[in-house]
Amino acid sequence: MYTHQGSRYCKITWFARLKNFFSCCLFMLVGSIAQIHASSLNELVLLPKDHNCHVNIINIQSIQTSPDTQISDINKLTNWQTVKLPDFWENRWKNYSGIVWYRILWSKACQTSQTEPLALNIDSINMAGEVYLNKQLIWRDKNLTEPLSRSWNMPRYWVLPNSELKQGENEFLIRVVGISTQSPGLGKVYIGTPHAIIEQNSKYVFEHRTLYFINLVISLTLGAIAFLVWLLRRKDSTFGWFALASLLWGLFISNILATETYPFLYTLQLAKINMLFLVGYVISFTIYTWRFAGKKYKKIENLLWLTGFIGGVGLFIAPSWYIGLILFLLFLFVTIVFLACCIFYQWIAYKTPKADIRFLALILLGFIGINIHDVYLILTQNTEHTYITPFAAPLTALAISMILAWRIAQNVNHIEEFNQTLTQSVERVSADLKNSLDKKHQLEIENMRLQERLSLSHELHDGLGGSLVRSMILVDKSDDIDKQHFLSILKLLRNDLRQVIDSGSTIGAKVPESPIVWASSIRRRFVQLFEELEIESKWQLPNHWLTQPTALQCLTLARVAEEALTNIIKHSHATLVKVSLSQEDQQLILEIEDNGIGFDPLTVQEGLHVGLQSMQIRVHRIGGNFEIYSKTGQTLIRVKL
Repeated sequence: MYTHQGSRYCKITWFARLKNFFSCCLFMLVGSIAQIHASSLNELVLLPKDHNCHVNIINIQSIQTSPDTQISDINKLTNWQTVKLPDFWENRWKNYSGIVWYRILWSKACQTSQTEPLALNIDSINMAGEVYLNKQLIWRDKNLTEPLSRSWNMPRYWVLPNSELKQGENEFLIRVVGISTQSPGLGKVYIGTPHAIIEQNSKYVFEHRTLYFINLVISLTLGAIAFLVWLLRRKDSTFGWFALASLLWGLFISNILATETYPFLYTLQLAKINMLFLVGYVISFTIYTWRFAGKKYKKIENLLWLTGFIGGVGLFIAPSWYIGLILFLLFLFVTIVFLACCIFYQWIAYKTPKADIRFLALILLGFIGINIHDVYLILTQNTEHTYITPFAAPLTALAISMILAWRIAQNVNHIEEFNQTLTQSVERVSADLKNSLDKKHQLEIENMRLQERLSLSHELHDGLGGSLVRSMILVDKSDDIDKQHFLSILKLLRNDLRQVIDSGSTIGAKVPESPIVWASSIRRRFVQLFEELEIESKWQLPNHWLTQPTALQCLTLARVAEEALTNIIKHSHATLVKVSLSQEDQQLILEIEDNGIGFDPLTVQEGLHVGLQSMQIRVHRIGGNFEIYSKTGQTLIRVKL
């Protein structure tokens, strides 16, 4: 906030003796827009010593008028009061909102008719107004009724037309429309050469608008960056509070710099809203400083927000004659909170020996030092020295942003160090894990070998061994064994030996790329035999696996197909063979069909068809389903895995 703007937010009539003090306190927050000490009349004339004209301001007066008072009625008015600029009429007319006319009588005496033009500069008109030169209008605000235009911090200058100037006495009439509690009145008025007036205007614009616009841009930019950082890192609330404080500060400054009206917002309503922006900013900034130091004072924070909320509600529900008091109390509240924050943070920095925290404490300490200097100038009405706060505000915003950047850089450095340490740890653990995996792999290989040996021994004992024992008993008890029976025994032994070999050969075996590749070797061997025997064969195979089978499943199906096709060649007398492989509902289905003489499927259970029984055992061993359907002219073997 600013000194002149701060006085607009407090009801001066309630605490007239504290006016200067609390205006100075508010000056600590953001700077000054207008000097509050009165100026002498000679200071308002900006002419070089060698100028061929002499300009003298005779007096400056003001008077209350009604809205109906016209420019032609001004000379008829009495009870004019002499004032000094800048003038805030609430010191004279308590609680007055309305129109005040200012009359500036000045004289012009030139030695020659060919002279440099004169110009007029007005620092501020609070809140809106119009300017006349010898009763001729030279400028008027856009809105002289609510919502009023905002010329209170917008300096303006005009080159005076020579045709309207007189030798001798001239007159400026300035109509000001103001609102009580908003420091209504007129700022400094300068008369001089255009060059001097433009220079004075540019200086005022730079100190009271440009610097604050720079502050606004810096604050919003840094606030946006802090907000993005907070979005990515919600745990670190420091950036969130800084972003909120920057946003509220930006809204406050935007209202300070605005010159146009806001639809449906009257001057007093806008002042209330802007005061709430200021209250929110001070509380958010205070919490930001605490979070930056890693501190939380929940009870105090809640008390601050509760106080601000109560004050905000009071602003909008209190009667109009109490608005000034509430504005003043809120102004006093934010002043005390901000100063207490600056002072208390020194203690936090003393107890927390970190460079970034102490740097922020140094900035807050600089706030106090800068404002003590400016307060001294205000209290002593010293016009020879320059206020520091307007120049320090943008630098302060940059300094605070540098601290946040420092904090981010520290976090990045910590992350990089952590990543480096983590990388080294990962490399070390990876090496240990690799050694462990190598040892585990060797153990697994040894275990697999033992499992293979154990499985082979079980297969030989339970399969081939049992068949040998049964065959030995059968031979021992049978006196006459025909050739066919003996061949069946040998087939049984052969099949058992094949199963033992197959169970071991599946380890490390690869699954064929497609069903066509799987059937290629079988198809090549048997198609040639079928052609020699004049047997027609049809093969239906899909182009790719829908669900890839295991190597053992592929081997089982291959052995079943070989055995079935061999039996067809030997026994069926068929003329047509169909082989199909399909996949349905997560099942792999093999079907082999012929049109031969057929057989009785029940003989499989009796062991009379060793080959069919071997196929059935092989399928059941891997959890499959083996089906046989046979009659004269059709035999179907179906395997479902």
